[in-house]
Amino acid sequence: MNKHSKPTTNKIIKTLDLPQDLFLGLSNISLSGNREIYISNHRGILNYGQKEMVILLKDYQFQIKGKNLCIISYTKDELTIQGYIHSMEFV
Repeated sequence: MNKHSKPTTNKIIKTLDLPQDLFLGLSNISLSGNREIYISNHRGILNYGQKEMVILLKDYQFQIKGKNLCIISYTKDELTIQGYIHSMEFV
């Protein structure tokens, strides 16, 4: 069985209105005010501290800066960070 090319896969996903995060392995990031971030489909934690965290995603890194940052839940696929979030950046 041949693998489909990426453009074909993208076309099928759009045509069938399927969730891209599930079928392409993309991360889903939800922010609740400036106090909580939920991330699904992460690849791990690269840097962990109360003022800065760097989370590895599929194609990039996600940097979070703030105060009193803390991971309150962590699984191989999902994590939730709480604290005072000052900035976020894809690096």
